[in-house]
Amino acid sequence: KVMKRIVVLGGLGLIGSHLCRRLVESGEEVICVDIRDIEESMMLFPYYREGRLGYINHNVISPLSIECDQLYNLASPATFKHFDGHLVSMLRTNIVGSLNSLDLALRNRASVVYASSGDVYGYATHTPCVENELYSDNITTYAESKRAAEAVCYAYRKEYDMQCSVARIFSTYGSGSRADDSRVVMRMIFDALSNRDIVICGNGEQVRTFCWVGDVVDALIRLMSLPSHLSPHTINIGSSREVSIRHLAEMIISLTSCRSRIVYSPPRRQDPRRITPDLSLAYRLLDWPPTTSLSHGLQETIEYARQYIAQLSSKRAVQI
Repeated sequence: KVMKRIVVLGGLGLIGSHLCRRLVESGEEVICVDIRDIEESMMLFPYYREGRLGYINHNVISPLSIECDQLYNLASPATFKHFDGHLVSMLRTNIVGSLNSLDLALRNRASVVYASSGDVYGYATHTPCVENELYSDNITTYAESKRAAEAVCYAYRKEYDMQCSVARIFSTYGSGSRADDSRVVMRMIFDALSNRDIVICGNGEQVRTFCWVGDVVDALIRLMSLPSHLSPHTINIGSSREVSIRHLAEMIISLTSCRSRIVYSPPRRQDPRRITPDLSLAYRLLDWPPTTSLSHGLQETIEYARQYIAQLSSKRAVQI
């Protein structure tokens, strides 16, 4: 096997951490690029300390010069707390960062997978969401920046005959998140482990799908490995198993054996009743169904969260 040099932009994020680890374990030379400090990563710092993983502290809004065979661009703010107060920064990361990453790939003749989001479909009720249909209903700045980045990928693919695929990733959860992660699964788990009330906006009947991060990584690697003539421009990646937000909270309370209560707050504006992806293309092209059950994935994530909290407590004790 010839070792490939693979760059993962946003490699310290939830999906990036799992992707870097999987690629290192498969024997590839992996360079993790992120604006965060790798020492903060429970998952990746051991690999970096052992010299098995490269790391560059870099913001993708500035050009990067490095040799590579493959490039995964996962660099993007992904939690709600980053959205409203940092709109310009988000636009720069998703759009300018995409231009810079594709220029880097073009110089290296590298294959690219860009991590877009299921949010590009908008707060539509036209589910399941299908790749060739986009909706204009209530599109956010985040979603528009992802759409723009997709357009950048399409332009480079068409003009330079570059192998560049866009993965529209739907709700993902798993180990690797930080305590301030505002995505619903991690927020509920950290609240439960702290015996805080679990707050649900609205009546909790909103239906979502949640895909274990390891399954998402498997799909991304399969997408990167496709021959150029089979490589799609866009493809949905996520889970098709639907669950209500209330049932998700009940599962987490049961699995953590916590004393948390479910409390309800007024519904959020633009909170769709149902979001689920059409995964037909992923099933057919990638021969990929997500295989991790929600129960098993939640158990793995809860165990990680316990370790994360223990590590934070240990650090605070040392500082005191």
